[in-house]
Amino acid sequence: MAIDKKDRLDAPDEFVKSASTTLLWIKEHPLNTAVIALVVLGVVASGFGLVYWKTSRDTDAMNALLKATDDYDLTLKVTRDYPGTKADKLARLRLARMSYEKGDTAKALPMVEEFIDDWGRQDTFHWQAVLLAAACHRDQKHPDKALALLDSAIGSAGGVLRDHALFMKGSILLSQGKTDEASQALQGVSENYKDMARSALAASRAAAAPAQPPAQ
Repeated sequence: MAIDKKDRLDAPDEFVKSASTTLLWIKEHPLNTAVIALVVLGVVASGFGLVYWKTSRDTDAMNALLKATDDYDLTLKVTRDYPGTKADKLARLRLARMSYEKGDTAKALPMVEEFIDDWGRQDTFHWQAVLLAAACHRDQKHPDKALALLDSAIGSAGGVLRDHALFMKGSILLSQGKTDEASQALQGVSENYKDMARSALAASRAAAAPAQPPAQ
């Protein structure tokens, strides 16, 4: 979970622009250079201090999240110690996942929905959150909400996340007795999962088949 390089560069770029403007002003007003020298140095020092504090805090937050692993209390501590950082948001996603694994979808769902709203980009973490939200809706007997989220993941996520979305969609449709629609969804999985999809469909059709009368 590397820190976004863009976030590291935004503040320095703004500093370069400000410093260039200041230096141009000094060149055009040489008599005032000595008077403003200390002010300029103070602005430069505070600017670097702000950039260092921001990047250092983000790094410390991410390190804390990595060290927390799957410890609920340590992960929760990250959200309290580093509010507003990327690590804070990722910690909330982890807490949602751990709550779901304990069967507490009522606690997991609002946390994962908050992450989706706050994360602000459609990357791997976003689609993991979408799949988790879909699983919560499925378990809460809201299949339509789950299917809507899964369709968005199927349309935009890639790789194994898309496969997971297709499998979850297929399983929901199978539970509703919609075998043909489930078959269509499962046919979309990547080659590595084709055999699993065929097995799931075969098992579902066998379970749905009418029982044969015992032989006389």
